[in-house]
Amino acid sequence: MKRLQRNGFTLIELIIVIAIVAIVTALAIGKFADVRKISALRANAVNIKNIDRTVRTAIATKELKGESMKDMFAYCESLVDCAPGGGDAVGAPGEYAWSDAWYDGTGGVVPGIYCGIKATAALENASGIGTGQIAELSQAHEQNVGLGAFAAKLGLYYLRENVKVQRATINEVSSLDEAGIRIVSRHNYANAQASSTWNWSASVYQTRYNLHSTGGGPGARPDLSAAYPVVLTNGCAVAILNPVKCEAIYRDLGLDFASTNDVAGISAASPETYFEKGICQRVIVLGLGRDSEINTKYFENLPRNETLDKTYYRNYLLCFAMNNGTGNAGTLVKFAGVIDSQGNTWKGAQYNADWAAK
Repeated sequence: MKRLQRNGFTLIELIIVIAIVAIVTALAIGKFADVRKISALRANAVNIKNIDRTVRTAIATKELKGESMKDMFAYCESLVDCAPGGGDAVGAPGEYAWSDAWYDGTGGVVPGIYCGIKATAALENASGIGTGQIAELSQAHEQNVGLGAFAAKLGLYYLRENVKVQRATINEVSSLDEAGIRIVSRHNYANAQASSTWNWSASVYQTRYNLHSTGGGPGARPDLSAAYPVVLTNGCAVAILNPVKCEAIYRDLGLDFASTNDVAGISAASPETYFEKGICQRVIVLGLGRDSEINTKYFENLPRNETLDKTYYRNYLLCFAMNNGTGNAGTLVKFAGVIDSQGNTWKGAQYNADWAAK
């Protein structure tokens, strides 16, 4: 009797093949994830360089044509939080605020550097928030880290007008205005939310300054949190680099940073002494937000740092160097460069990409 020949796989052979396919697939997925990560890091470095080049070209073009810089950087985000319920980031002109922890976890120690809304009590939303959504929203707010660790490397500075420094009259507000920075948007102001109880058209921002409302939404994501515009005046707070923690950023941006060796009066506990002794300039930092004039006029899409998840602020940051009145006349403000929302310059971002590729 002739035996039939079987052409199929045995069960053991199938198991072996499936195991091999699973191993190869796992390796491929891991490699693909690495490729995506490296690609995002490289894109981040390219974004920083391209934004810097675009901004410098726009500034040079205006200067060549003799055009005013007025409001070129209007509606850039100030990275400054305001108190839930209407508190404002205004202080004594010429003063500083430095902190490693801008929030206490129960609603926020504000004003401070943008770390994201931490309490649902600060929310207003025209569509209303159902009872079942409160816990979910509260959790989302707690996960909103804003600038994350980089917030600790920034501080608040309250602008001055008409202050005498070494025979020079310092007017930081007008100097910023000449550099194109007059209107900035602040984060997390409850009344800037889409609220049925808030009438923007009757507000001082609309009636006196004719500003448009920005932002909106419940602020669960840093890039979608509410913001409201303010005109910079005497005592307004702006975010600045902490020179004690940002020397590498200064140097990568090509800004002078003198040695602190044997300089009397220098204190790491009081970063403002670095400015007072002429070690370095104050560097104002603004976010390239979706409503920023420089973004809407010069970029087709808002550049984002895709190396970060959505709990982080992913917009790029513009740096402006301000003379401190020590050893110079006036406070002319100049564009200094671009960093990402974690404080990386182009050099730092490129290094991160190259290191990840090894």
